[in-house]
Amino acid sequence: MPSPVGHSLAAIAVGWAVNRPAGPRRALVAQTATLAAIGIAPDLDLLWGHHEAQTHSVGAALVVAAIVAWRRWPIGADTRARLFVAAFLVYLIHPVMDAFAIDNNPPIGVMLWWPFSHAYVHSSHAFFAPISRYWSRPETWPNNFMAAAHEILWLAPFVALAWFARTLKRQRGKGPKRQ
Repeated sequence: MPSPVGHSLAAIAVGWAVNRPAGPRRALVAQTATLAAIGIAPDLDLLWGHHEAQTHSVGAALVVAAIVAWRRWPIGADTRARLFVAAFLVYLIHPVMDAFAIDNNPPIGVMLWWPFSHAYVHSSHAFFAPISRYWSRPETWPNNFMAAAHEILWLAPFVALAWFARTLKRQRGKGPKRQ
């Protein structure tokens, strides 16, 4: 499964692509941090040992998106509907990435379509290396470092592209007014 670094980068890229952040620099930092937090939130299930199940699903993404829209979390949207869509996609990118990762721990895959299905989904095409959770083993740290570096190489261009698109949209809005 991807690391928190990979999940955060993907969440930021999706969040910026779907809903460009607005406001001063301090607001941008808060919006980016909130996007990253939503992106890694499905892994909170590791705390109670029920990983890759209901929290890694469309159903959970719908619940989180509803909470974000209801509470108007700072992710840059101007309407509740846009907040909902942005939060839904930002949360959902996490289980989709997990489905396209090497998974060595049964059950293999994620319960992506819960509550509509309890089946675990896993792609035979893995783009992300597994992260080891055995922190006391000496091979864990180099393995996790290399996996995170691989994720940065794959995902940083998407973050940069989303940032560039955001900058272009902002610059277009500041051009001369037409008569």
